[in-house]
Amino acid sequence: MSQLVLRYFASDDGCLDVAVISDKFSGHGGFWIHDQDVRVFGEELSTYPIRPEAPLTVAWGYEMLEGENLVVGVEIVPENSRGDLRVRVELADYTERSERVRTSFQTTYAELDRFRTAIAALMDRMAEEAILRGR
Repeated sequence: MSQLVLRYFASDDGCLDVAVISDKFSGHGGFWIHDQDVRVFGEELSTYPIRPEAPLTVAWGYEMLEGENLVVGVEIVPENSRGDLRVRVELADYTERSERVRTSFQTTYAELDRFRTAIAALMDRMAEEAILRGR
């Protein structure tokens, strides 16, 4: 089973721990992220429908947030006309940024809504993790 797992550790800066598992690849990483940024990402997951020209994206890392400066990246786009979604994830080691994984998996709007709710619970310290399940 494919999944994206978020855990958040509160500190002065906050640290988002991210793990992804897909059929072919898995990876683990994280970055210092303010809790409000994670909350905003969670709220954006309520977007319906997600349009191909306006995917849901989030990127955290250094400077320009591209290439080796991107440490955590998630993009959610429509997959097909049946309402399936494609979740693309890129994770890098925050110190050895050339060490990275890029993978994707399919999910649904129902799973995305559960993930949105789980992120809210995570950020309210009512849960230890938020999981987006896929196939």
